[in-house]
Amino acid sequence: MLLLSHDDLSRLRRRGKDPAFEAAWQRLRARADSALALGLTPPVLGAGWYHAFFCPSHGTELVFDPASPHSHRCPADGETYRGEPFDSAWRHHAHTALAAGARDAALAWLMTEEETYASHVATTLGAYADLYARYPPHGEIAGQGRAMGQSLDEATWAVAVARAYDCVRGGLTATARAHIEQDLLRPAGEHLLGELAPRVHNVECWHLAALATLGVVTGDDRFVSPVIDGTFGLDRQLRDGVLADGWWYEGSAGYHFYTLEAVSALLSALRHREPAILGRPQLRDMFAAPLRLARADLTLPALNDGWTDVTRPPGVGRYAALYELAWGLWHDPAHAGVLAQVHAGGGLPRDSVEALLYGPEAAGLSAAPTAVLPSVRQTGLCPASGYAVLQERTPCPPAPGTERWLLLKYGPHGGFHGHPDKLSLDLHAFGHRLSPDLGTPGYGVPATRTWYQQTLAHNTVVLGEQSQPPGTGHLLAFRPVGDDGAEGTGQVGVADAVVGWPDAPEQGPYAGVRLRRCLLWRPGPDPYVLDVVLVDSPGPQRIDLAWHHLGTLVAPPAAEPGPVDIQPANATYALLEQVHRLPVQGTDDAGGRSPRTVWTAEWRLDDVPDIGTRIWGIDERAATVWSARAPADPPADRMAFLLRRVEGAQACFVSVLEPFRGAARVRRVRREPGCSSASFLRVSVDMADGACEQWTLDIADAYVSDTPLVWTLARRGVSVGRRH
Repeated sequence: MLLLSHDDLSRLRRRGKDPAFEAAWQRLRARADSALALGLTPPVLGAGWYHAFFCPSHGTELVFDPASPHSHRCPADGETYRGEPFDSAWRHHAHTALAAGARDAALAWLMTEEETYASHVATTLGAYADLYARYPPHGEIAGQGRAMGQSLDEATWAVAVARAYDCVRGGLTATARAHIEQDLLRPAGEHLLGELAPRVHNVECWHLAALATLGVVTGDDRFVSPVIDGTFGLDRQLRDGVLADGWWYEGSAGYHFYTLEAVSALLSALRHREPAILGRPQLRDMFAAPLRLARADLTLPALNDGWTDVTRPPGVGRYAALYELAWGLWHDPAHAGVLAQVHAGGGLPRDSVEALLYGPEAAGLSAAPTAVLPSVRQTGLCPASGYAVLQERTPCPPAPGTERWLLLKYGPHGGFHGHPDKLSLDLHAFGHRLSPDLGTPGYGVPATRTWYQQTLAHNTVVLGEQSQPPGTGHLLAFRPVGDDGAEGTGQVGVADAVVGWPDAPEQGPYAGVRLRRCLLWRPGPDPYVLDVVLVDSPGPQRIDLAWHHLGTLVAPPAAEPGPVDIQPANATYALLEQVHRLPVQGTDDAGGRSPRTVWTAEWRLDDVPDIGTRIWGIDERAATVWSARAPADPPADRMAFLLRRVEGAQACFVSVLEPFRGAARVRRVRREPGCSSASFLRVSVDMADGACEQWTLDIADAYVSDTPLVWTLARRGVSVGRRH
């Protein structure tokens, strides 16, 4: 073996008999036995695109049945799909299952020396060696594959195939070894060499990982050379792809971990041959970055083209295997601490192959510093990526069922996988997504382009009913929520960011526009957030502010008996259903100046109706407020939607936002008279305990200046906060 050392093999076999690793060994054996029983043989045709294996109606992934290559069932309604592109996508799953099964069976053979496992691997790889030359290059999405439908998938498939071969090569005949190496592994490496592109991307990281693995296994230095010495090799990928806060530049937790999986595969292949690569500082930064955004339940938001699996528990725990490998590479106590917290209480079994091969001993895991996650989460800021999080810090860490967490997204676009959602919000509280970034479903789902990758699908500003052009905002001020202050209210948390676009025709309605959003988090036993959104445009136009909430709008009831036609301008706005106008109340001040409207709305989760969010809005009198239903994720599901609309060159949207359990504690919000809207806005918040809190905002220069927003907060006449 060339990928695993003698120490690795000894550890693997020893832990297979260790009760502390019983779950990992049993899971590996079950997967290996399942591979033997699956009855699959390599398809005689190459695969298609994974994202085509989704129901066109519901956006849900079809059921993969190994015995049914030409009939594919939707889990939502049982409808069956046949023909292309579904049959080709089925072959993607088949090729993936065969490669993974061979890898698992090979590891099971190393642990047990049971010949049935080695025989399965030899048969599978031998069949692929017979077929590989017959697979023509094909694919149109992310390079071309041969066995797979794109070079990206060819690379991930090749890593598993090469690992399987490396484990069993010692038990194969010389003829079988020559056949697999000359007719499968080397041709796969040659193909992937031809697919390398001069760019920094997750696809190239997987190309490099596969070439490193194939190069080590076959002893062919031509495959390894681009990884170490190539212009777009590992060093370039890390230098240009990993931002200063450790996040991969594509701005998605899913793609961050996907890239980290590729980099980890590369490291595991070259750690013995090129040990110096472990000294690259960006590597450990990549492992640390997701922890800075992890919520109390270890979940993460589905930003940009992010998949929603990481938004549900165990969140970061889904990638525990990477931290097992990280421990094996660096023996960093922080990585053991992550594993200790992920597996605390036994809720998530420690059952990965990486735990068997690389992870800390059980005794060391028990003694690991579990405070590592709370310590890295305290700042709540990833400045290079443009994520600012306000969250409760008392107790620290808060319990998963009590935490309130709000993210403001303002940073770089994220390349091909970025979304047009500058200054959008993601709200999570009490262990539930309330008003989340939806991420993305399968790329083959039509709504991916018409909804999820459009600005309207995010909690931010839309101009002229068109999505934002790519842009990069910057942070004006940030202060985490504190636990000091008068009356038990603590230190007001602040996140204030701005984004602007050049005054150029290609920017469309955003030409010369500046958006600013300032969040003021009032902490304490009953926290809420004051949200101020300012829009400055060179000329009058339609300005929309979107808000989404999972579940149902429960208050107020619709003002009209039936839906209202808002005359959608495009396919994105046409996805809004059951549109109603919300009632608003005028609040002219004593001098007749600055007419504004006040309205309120409340949403509750359908599956946990005790949890919801209340918003009090203060808008210009001319503002219109609409409620609707819109696609959730998957798109067949629906969620509540709110649209605030102003026609003009400037807009100021002010909200008091309160996530709650049971009942909201904010009883009323008022816009106090006596202030000119051109300079000051005074907002009173009446609480359930009878207290009245008054915010005074000086917004005169905030539209066009980067100076700090001037504000004060008084409670029972005592100042408890002031400008930041």
